[in-house]
Amino acid sequence: MNVAVPEMVVTEFLTRSEVSTLLGVSPNTVTRWAREGRLPCQVTLGGHHRFDRELVEQLRKSLYRPGTRLD
Repeated sequence: MNVAVPEMVVTEFLTRSEVSTLLGVSPNTVTRWAREGRLPCQVTLGGHHRFDRELVEQLRKSLYRPGTRLD
């Protein structure tokens, strides 16, 4: 008998420093956005913010303006 096993979804998380580099903003801005609920995140037991890479990439694309560089 075959039993269906749910597929695991692995999420890659980024630090605030990595997010700030990708978005071209300061680490303090990333933290402020997280606290304001503008940038979803997970908070570790140590109080550090971790951000879903896919959501950050979506935000990066939405912030893109022709003629500017974010990297």
